[in-house]
Amino acid sequence: MARATERTAPVAESPHARSTLKSSCPAGPTLVACQRCRRPVRSSARLYSPGGCGCALLMAPVMAAAMGLAALSLGMAALAVGGLAIAVALTVREVRRARGGASVRPGFAVAAGALYLASVPYLVFFIWLWFVD
Repeated sequence: MARATERTAPVAESPHARSTLKSSCPAGPTLVACQRCRRPVRSSARLYSPGGCGCALLMAPVMAAAMGLAALSLGMAALAVGGLAIAVALTVREVRRARGGASVRPGFAVAAGALYLASVPYLVFFIWLWFVD
């Protein structure tokens, strides 16, 4: 008689029972009370990739900075090429003037030397950075 007075909890089939039976995993009956406590399984992809573009959103500032640095180095290379052209023009002018018998102007020689010193090392660095490395 003791058995007849015991109360048993209602039993329901697990919502995942069909998928687990296909994979030969025994899925026994689950209590309805425990079934209500289950939380849906969350995919880890949703945590780190909202809408599938999380990586692009994280890399956007890095790419913007890289493009800015590339534009800056290209602009500096253009200035260095311009400075080298001016230095060559000053050198040619002063050499022609010196061959003609006139005295060399020290200000132009210093300006040409400064332009060479400023432009040639940067151009060597730029060529190494963009084409060798």
